[in-house]
Amino acid sequence: MTPPLLLDQIKFLGWNSHRAALWWLAVLYRRPKFLEQSLARKPRGIAMRQGITLYFHFLPYLVVVSILLRASSLLLNHTPRTWLGLFSDVVTVVAVAIVFGIFFGVVFGVGAGFFIGNGGGIAVVIALGIASVVAISVEGRNSDGSAVEIALGIAFGAAGGTAGGIALGVTLGIAFRSVVVIAGVIDTGVATGIAFGFFIGIAGGIAEGIAFGIALGTAIGIAFGIGYLRAFYFLVHPLLIWPRARGSKYPYHPVAWDDLCPVPFRGLDRLLVAFTELRPLGGAAEVERIISSYPSQRTEALRARMILLARESKQLSTLVGLEEVARRLPQGKTTLLIQSGQIAEDMGQISSSQIRLNTISRPILRAPHAQLLVKEIESFRYRIAGFKEPLASEFRAAAIEWGKIAQGQLDEARSILGREPIRQVFRAGDPVKREQEAFVYRDAVAGRLDQQVTLAAGCPGIVLYARRRMGKTTFLTNLDGFLPPSVAIRTFSMQDAALFASMQHFVEGITRGQANDLAGLASYFSREDQRLRNEGKRLLLTIDEYEGIDKKIGDGVFPKDLLAVVRESIQQHRQIIWLFAGSHEITELRHAEWPSYLISARTIEIPFFSLDETRLLLTDPLKYAPIFQEAGDRPRFAPDLWGVNGIERIHEEAGGWPHLVQLIAETVVDSLNLRGQQFASQDLMETALNEAAISGQLVLFQLMHGESRLPGEWEYLSGFRQAEEQDPPEDEAVRRSLLRRKLIDESGGSWRLRVPLMARWLRLRG
Repeated sequence: MTPPLLLDQIKFLGWNSHRAALWWLAVLYRRPKFLEQSLARKPRGIAMRQGITLYFHFLPYLVVVSILLRASSLLLNHTPRTWLGLFSDVVTVVAVAIVFGIFFGVVFGVGAGFFIGNGGGIAVVIALGIASVVAISVEGRNSDGSAVEIALGIAFGAAGGTAGGIALGVTLGIAFRSVVVIAGVIDTGVATGIAFGFFIGIAGGIAEGIAFGIALGTAIGIAFGIGYLRAFYFLVHPLLIWPRARGSKYPYHPVAWDDLCPVPFRGLDRLLVAFTELRPLGGAAEVERIISSYPSQRTEALRARMILLARESKQLSTLVGLEEVARRLPQGKTTLLIQSGQIAEDMGQISSSQIRLNTISRPILRAPHAQLLVKEIESFRYRIAGFKEPLASEFRAAAIEWGKIAQGQLDEARSILGREPIRQVFRAGDPVKREQEAFVYRDAVAGRLDQQVTLAAGCPGIVLYARRRMGKTTFLTNLDGFLPPSVAIRTFSMQDAALFASMQHFVEGITRGQANDLAGLASYFSREDQRLRNEGKRLLLTIDEYEGIDKKIGDGVFPKDLLAVVRESIQQHRQIIWLFAGSHEITELRHAEWPSYLISARTIEIPFFSLDETRLLLTDPLKYAPIFQEAGDRPRFAPDLWGVNGIERIHEEAGGWPHLVQLIAETVVDSLNLRGQQFASQDLMETALNEAAISGQLVLFQLMHGESRLPGEWEYLSGFRQAEEQDPPEDEAVRRSLLRRKLIDESGGSWRLRVPLMARWLRLRG
């Protein structure tokens, strides 16, 4: 607000000063805090002078109103009563009392309100202004008047007495800042008015006795209550919200321009919503203003915000945006705000589900996730049906639109699945994640591991051995859920720089920052063992690629004493099971006497796939994916997909090597999709095998050439380019190495490669 003139610029004379004085008086009525800020830290003398100046400019209007009141009183006093006249009188009484009371309160408030800095005091003063009209109006009524006539004369008292009272109020308000405090304790109820009437009647026989005192007191009480509560605004409020909210008319609503309405306006939320939908920026700012600085109307503004946010969420094109909307939902301790917080939490969860869905590109995996999202939204809509309004109706309507988005995504995923000949779930490369990729549970290996970790006397440690690309890391990654719930699993990899950078890094990583040296490591294991014993649990501590420890010992980064700490833990801490997983036999490690430190450890070897495991992988690849256990519709592949005896051929070509089985299956599916075929023909299978040998260049090179470290070893393997069979090598070390690397089939006296795909690679790229 920009005033025409500042308070200290207003003079006693002059049109500009007069206009500015009326502007400030209007501000005093509706925005007293603004006036209070303008007078901040001013001396009382200056404030008194400015108050008298404002009163001086108001005085002419007061005189005119007083004359009109007196004239109306005399006229009514001699008018015959009819029902129409009675109604006219009542309307006149109410209107004049309100107008005159506001005038009185504004001027009286100059002295008794804003100088005290009390916006509530202004409301009390205005209420007293209306009630004062009642108290003085009796002068114009004769003693023979009926109770109705006395009530009709409420607004028509002695104008001179009223003016004098106003002037006195200004003076007293300036001189004694306690006036509003005293006025504020006056009860606004009718009962107080009646009691006051009895007091008047008994105390002095003023007017004509107790009956008159009761009528007067009742009228005063009612008038004060109307004035203090500003109940006259409720004549305007329904016109703006019924039969529909008129948003364009909100600037005329009292809440928009009067800060002192103490009673909530029911239905104001609908008006605020309608206004915001017409003027989004202005409406949002107005809702925020009411929430921040208008306590009596705050609940209605909060309801408006809930409605607006629900409708905003209804218009979203993606469910990811629900999280941002949810952050703006109000929360608190009342039932409505608690339920609002619950809705915000649910919206955040729906948004998170959508984000997860967006990260999935394969239709075969998108469909079940989209289906779960649809169910999640349906559950939300049913769950909030019993919530308070407007939450229930607005957010249920919004959830219907959310459901359409989710259903559209589900339909799209299913449509793509219908068009896609083969669903690609096979992956050769990184460790397989059973939630979304083809996975086989190695029952024999897991069974042996389960036997060891559940030994009553404790397990003496485990060495898990597997050749490269046999699924060792995949097995460890997916152990969760396949061991008893009482066994906690922690998996570490010595390819992680956070472990192998130094001894301190290793200890901090294993202990989760609770120790940083070997002594601390030993103490940590003792504490953990005791805790696990108390809880009836065990800890499987797996170290993948444990050969890295041996290398770090050789480099001088790790001391050999680390192995002594491990051996002591294996022997003493029966609730902790150490598992070392690697692709080298323990006797191959050169920088420490590992067999002596792990002398009692059990060795478990991960074998090649059996034919049954290959068949399970190729026909039911997502059997262990948790998502399909919840949503159903788990995809399966018919054996005919792989062609006549196709499963057996893939198993034979890969030699049961898990990585190579995945590689061939992935290539066959890609070839089927590329050609648009439903089943693998002999020609397609042959082409796919050649492509697998080429696309698997790196892994096949590492298995064949990279691990050939002995003189003559690679030369011997290279001989299989020209011949399917060879005589065993003469060098015994080469012989042992090739057998240990599981590359050779030595049946029948002659040696041949046990993996035909490796022979194919040698011919094509080796």
